[in-house]
Amino acid sequence: MIVSKEMKTAYQDFLEDFGFNLDPTILHYVKLFDEGKQVVFFHHISNSDSNCIEVQLGIRIDAVEDIINQFLPSLGDFSERSTTLIMPIDQINANMQRRYFIEEEKEVPEVLKKIESHLINDGFRWLDRYSDPIILEDYFNNNPDQEFITQNFTYRSARAITLCKLYNPNNYEEKKKAYLDKLEEMMVTPFTLASFLNLLNYLENN
Repeated sequence: MIVSKEMKTAYQDFLEDFGFNLDPTILHYVKLFDEGKQVVFFHHISNSDSNCIEVQLGIRIDAVEDIINQFLPSLGDFSERSTTLIMPIDQINANMQRRYFIEEEKEVPEVLKKIESHLINDGFRWLDRYSDPIILEDYFNNNPDQEFITQNFTYRSARAITLCKLYNPNNYEEKKKAYLDKLEEMMVTPFTLASFLNLLNYLENN
C-alpha cells in the first residue's frame, strides 16, 4: 500500500526547489508575487485498494479576492483562502491526465516524474503568464459566455468585472452590460443579482 507521507515528502521537496512552500492555512503550496500568490493544489485521495493524485494550478490576485468576498456568500475565512483562477493540469496540457490512479507503491515515482515534467515544461510557465493581472483579465473577459469548470458563474462574473475595473477600465461598461445580460438570461436569484449590483456600486464609487 502507498504511504501518503512519502508521496507528500517527494512532491514537497520538488516544489520547494521552485520556490513553493506549504501554506498551513490552505494546506497547499504557494509562491508569492507582488499582486498575490501562485498555488499548486496536490489532491491526494486514498482508499482501500488505490490512491489518486490530482493536480491543479491556481492564481490569486489579492485585490480581486479582497473586493469580491465582501459581496459574495462565503464562510469564515474563505476570503483569505479563495483563488481567482484554478486550472486542472489537463486544461493546460491535453496530454496530461486530470487524475492519476495508483494501485502499487512502485508506480509512484513514474507518476510523480510525469507531473514534475509537466510542471517544469508547462505548468510553471502558465502560472507566470497568468500572474500578470492584465493577461488574467483578458482571459476572464475575452468571452463572457465562457464557463469555468472550477467555479460557478456567480463567482466567475464577479471576478471578471472586478479584474476589468481594476486592470482594463476602458472596457468596463461594455463588460458590465455583458454580465448583467448573462445573469438576467440565467434568471439568477434576486439575492445573487443584488450581490452583483452591490459589487458594481462599490467598484464605481471607490
